[in-house]
Amino acid sequence: MVKKVLIASESAFRRTFLSEMLGSHKDIIIVDFVRNANEAIDIIEKKSLDALILDIEFENEEWVKQFYPVMKSFPIKTIILTDKNLKTLDSSKIPIFLKSYDYIVKPNGVWKDELPKIRESVDKSGKIPDIIWDKGSIGKEPMIRLFAKNSVDMIQKLKKIVKLL
Repeated sequence: MVKKVLIASESAFRRTFLSEMLGSHKDIIIVDFVRNANEAIDIIEKKSLDALILDIEFENEEWVKQFYPVMKSFPIKTIILTDKNLKTLDSSKIPIFLKSYDYIVKPNGVWKDELPKIRESVDKSGKIPDIIWDKGSIGKEPMIRLFAKNSVDMIQKLKKIVKLL
């Protein structure tokens, strides 16, 4: 069954990234993406949605707080994406998670280190590239990151690369 989704994030990069990533799934339609709660309310009132994906960075408390009324007033499943571990999160920030349908903690470590490099590549090319090559440095091996819409797309891109060898 196809699900209609609205994405909310302060970051234009993450709105685009999440939209392309989720939109590549055959059962997900990205209805729109928004910067704040007012834009979210406008879309929710006009369109029939199944879920709101709320990408939260707790650096801007006011941005997070504006979504409390949205979650309370509208019967829409809200899924929170955050880079904060709930076990170490300040208790004043827990209520938004309790009101959500579900939450996903974004991976740390390599992902956190690599995301700025991906963002830099996107900024340089103006779009999400098919491939990013990092030459590596002391203590870090060279790496190739391949971006695809799905596993079939990934295999097709890998085949093209192998043919070039």
